[in-house]
Amino acid sequence: MNNATQAYIRNLVRTGVPVVVGTVVAWFASKGWNLKSGQFAVLAPVFSTVYYGVIRAAEKKYPKLSWLLGALPAAPVVPTPTPTPAPAPAPAAAKRGPKPKN
Repeated sequence: MNNATQAYIRNLVRTGVPVVVGTVVAWFASKGWNLKSGQFAVLAPVFSTVYYGVIRAAEKKYPKLSWLLGALPAAPVVPTPTPTPAPAPAPAAAKRGPKPKN
């Protein structure tokens, strides 16, 4: 998998986890609050948004909390070797021989 595909999958996971958490929290809330189905339909995205916002804000101060959004470990970055230019050939040394006579 290339880096773009891995980043795409990480983004999908980071989007999906808050939706699942918000839906589960809304479902539990509906059990205790005796909500109607229309109210549940409103609470699920509200809880999802609040969860995502709180975790993202906390993640800026505490980066290790990114796992609460389902963050997958980033793929190791392998540096691309830069080609080194071949050294320029040394100028040919002048042949030393007898000096021409004037």
